[in-house]
Amino acid sequence: MTNQQISTNQRVLFFDQIRALMIALVIAVHVPMAFGISWMGVRIPIEGAAVPFFGGISIWFGYFCNTFFIYMLFLLSGYFVPRSVHKKGIANYLKDRLRRIGIPFLIGLFLINNTAWLLGRLSPASPLADLPWSDIPFNRVGVLWFLVVLFVFDLLYCAWVALRGDRFSVDTSVPIPRLRSWLISAVVLAIIEVVLTTRTDLWAALRSTPLDGLGFQGMHIFTYAFLFFLGSKASFHRWLERLNSHLVVRWFRFSVALALCLLAISLVLTFNGSMSSESGKLTILGAFLNPFIGWGMIAYLLLWFQRNETKYGQWLATAGIDSFGAYIIHPLVLVVLLEAIGFIGLNHWLIAIAASAIGIIISFGISHQLRRIPSVARII
Repeated sequence: MTNQQISTNQRVLFFDQIRALMIALVIAVHVPMAFGISWMGVRIPIEGAAVPFFGGISIWFGYFCNTFFIYMLFLLSGYFVPRSVHKKGIANYLKDRLRRIGIPFLIGLFLINNTAWLLGRLSPASPLADLPWSDIPFNRVGVLWFLVVLFVFDLLYCAWVALRGDRFSVDTSVPIPRLRSWLISAVVLAIIEVVLTTRTDLWAALRSTPLDGLGFQGMHIFTYAFLFFLGSKASFHRWLERLNSHLVVRWFRFSVALALCLLAISLVLTFNGSMSSESGKLTILGAFLNPFIGWGMIAYLLLWFQRNETKYGQWLATAGIDSFGAYIIHPLVLVVLLEAIGFIGLNHWLIAIAASAIGIIISFGISHQLRRIPSVARII
């Protein structure tokens, strides 16, 4: 794929396929949270369960996916910004973004999230059950933090275009970044992530505000910004379509090795019963490894889907188009599912797998049906 020129339709096809997979993983990652800190008020007790490795696997799964899925979404978001701004102009582009981000944000904030909290509060073992009405975390952004940050990045890019002028044109003669660039960016961002992760007081305080989602993701903000603007830069040179397959495969193997090491550490801590006391150190280690694992996973997914996009065809690309709505809807879907199957005595593995699979299907299904309404399709 290094020098292959890909048509617009094909390129959109595999990008949408990747987007569908990333949102599906986002939904799946949120399910195990119900067994730990709780998910939107739903907490399924795991203490004393005869599944000693469930907690370790769940924690590792969250760490591993967090090394690439949100990074990938910001990279792809940034990739399409320059051509959209060039086509629509700054004013029309921002007006369109306000409509496509602002309306789903408000619906998600006041309707989806608040309803999810109310229903979650009613579940057995809910940490919200004994809270007074005034302390229930209404009007929290939750997963909608992504839309807030994305719109800020959009504003920054538009400000840059306003200052330097709109000069979008594709020039594939510019070489793609090589190993040295990959290493420097990974090392620098790994150090930044570690430094930000140690600011536990800041993130704890933020989690108690309406911007609670940023309390969980704010430590990655510089990496998100880097990838968004890297995507914007890549769109000028079609870097994402011209990946060096040799470099990608080598880094991917390195990423897999690091991910397996992280898995081994998680399992050892779980087996020794020291996960709770050592979780802070594991978080620091995970923060440092994030870019090193993420670069390989992101690049390999891009390369693999380019080479195999016809294998999954239009149905997965259509799911990618529906993925935005699925992302907005899924908190409420998961609350209902977890309450329905989480307290009937099933094995924790069965609960997690079933809730993930069914939650993905229902979230994408609802979004797809909503998008059949023309006015809704123009927004999500």
